[in-house]
Amino acid sequence: MQLSIITINLNNKSGLTKTIESIKNQTFQDFEYIIIDGLSDDGSLSLVESNTRVNQWISEKDSGVYDAMNKGIKIASGEYLLFLNSGDIFYSEKTLEDIISNLTKTDIVYGDLLFDHTDHTAPYHCPEELTVEFLFEASLAHPSTFIKRSLFEQYGLYNTDYKIISDWSFFLTCILRGNVSTKHINQIISIFDTNGMSSDPKNQEQIRVERTHFLTSEFPLFYKQYLNQKKDTETLRKIQSSKGFKWLKKLGVKKFQ
Repeated sequence: MQLSIITINLNNKSGLTKTIESIKNQTFQDFEYIIIDGLSDDGSLSLVESNTRVNQWISEKDSGVYDAMNKGIKIASGEYLLFLNSGDIFYSEKTLEDIISNLTKTDIVYGDLLFDHTDHTAPYHCPEELTVEFLFEASLAHPSTFIKRSLFEQYGLYNTDYKIISDWSFFLTCILRGNVSTKHINQIISIFDTNGMSSDPKNQEQIRVERTHFLTSEFPLFYKQYLNQKKDTETLRKIQSSKGFKWLKKLGVKKFQ
């Protein structure tokens, strides 16, 4: 099996309904579909049980979203994995048909994302070539990123000690430490439901704390050099935006051109 799609759900029957419908409406259907439910009590389980498109499912208590994602990884059979969690949907009915030919040898294949806010949508474009700055400050989007299952065997499952940033830390470990191969697909893969925990403004401080802990623990020298460079860049920006600098540049002083 080339691809396994995994959906995590907890008491979000309406979101799960949207996700399942999006899965069923794909023109390409040669993939495994797995649902990991956290023992929901809102009718989600009956929806899963009655849906013939679901190949495997689990409904039991877990210790958080990454524990649930790890359960999906363990039972998946696809060479590549995609996490399309409850409420997330594919951008179009032809999304998988359009990208499946790219899932061959590359370790991580990533596309773009559309954030679905209450009153508007906003595209999230990933760079063609990944940089340290992008990886430190932003992230690949898991609903738009196809990951070789073998990477979880090589680098370990998601770290459940982190509650919000474990997918981000996994990407950094694979890409910066493992130097795995990556490829960008210049198209929107999925529409992301912004009701999740990583989008909640109340969780931004915890995200900052978890990211800082991971970087100082796993990439201390790399992170220190990055912060120094970031500080120097900010100082240069302030100098270049100062009145004195602009005045000298206007006068035509060569070193300020």
